[in-house]
Amino acid sequence: MNAALRELGSMVMLGIRGTKPGDPALEEDLAACAHAGVRMVILFDRDVFTGGERNVESPTQLRRLSAYVRERLGEDATIAIDQEGGRVQRLSSVNGFRAWPSAHDFASMPDSEQLSQARDMAETLRDVGVTLNFAPCVDVNVNPMSPVIGALDRSFSSDPEAVVRCAQHVLRAHADAGIGCVLKHFPGHGSATADSHHDLVDITETWNRDLELSPYRALMNHRVGVMTGHLMLTTLDQNRPASLSRAITTGLLRESLGFQGPVFTDALDMEGVRARWSLEESLLLGVHAGADVLVHACNSARREYAADVVRAMEGVAPEVPAIAERSALSRERMKTLRHT
Repeated sequence: MNAALRELGSMVMLGIRGTKPGDPALEEDLAACAHAGVRMVILFDRDVFTGGERNVESPTQLRRLSAYVRERLGEDATIAIDQEGGRVQRLSSVNGFRAWPSAHDFASMPDSEQLSQARDMAETLRDVGVTLNFAPCVDVNVNPMSPVIGALDRSFSSDPEAVVRCAQHVLRAHADAGIGCVLKHFPGHGSATADSHHDLVDITETWNRDLELSPYRALMNHRVGVMTGHLMLTTLDQNRPASLSRAITTGLLRESLGFQGPVFTDALDMEGVRARWSLEESLLLGVHAGADVLVHACNSARREYAADVVRAMEGVAPEVPAIAERSALSRERMKTLRHT
């Protein structure tokens, strides 16, 4: 049982609470991670439930936190963050960093300035111990009023070629700094009329296959990961969103497009999945879909934290066929994100 749990744990990324060694919540979360073999964590600036600080107070503090996470979970532990710029940046002027432009504003800059901005961001991440960035967002701005993409200026452009050019600058800068990147949100959130944080989003009637898959086709030969969204596309799967769908994760992304890197689910505590599937079901379906990393932010109104996820994993692990082989493949794919 413990062996199966730790194999599954190697495929899980969890959010942790706290800013410094000795914080009771941090110690509890890291103990749960260590018990289950979880060696990937994701950091946030704000706690969704309390509205207070989560993991980030200052550059010096974050550097020490990253070092402590590695002391507890291993020197090769993955520390991830969402650092797009604009409305989605966990490191900002609020907590002692600088502010980086939104994707919309980034796209209006000349190439030299784009590279400068991207390099500054990537080097800052490296300096504080982050090794994986859930960026760039390559959703094409099909619907400028999309509540979680276009309306928040998270898309580079409505032109997929412009999206690719901007993303290439971000990827180049991060690779030079030794930071892995994850493209999101597959198969495309830019046309959506709703927000998958709050409900399961159906893009069947709005999705533009050629436009929205174009960035993935162009960028997948870079050493990147891909995040699957909680997005229903009923022409491919009538029952499950991309994040939990084998038809989309394995069929479309891997077999049709030929993607060979690691696949990450969007956060499994978002209502886009949890309104319909339990935590245990979400974990199991994510593995069966073909995801390499099951992300649970542990940062929602559900108040599920690392120990809660580990308990669910204990029930799921024995049900995963060939878990040792599956987790070994996941770890091999994760190695492709290392640029140093």
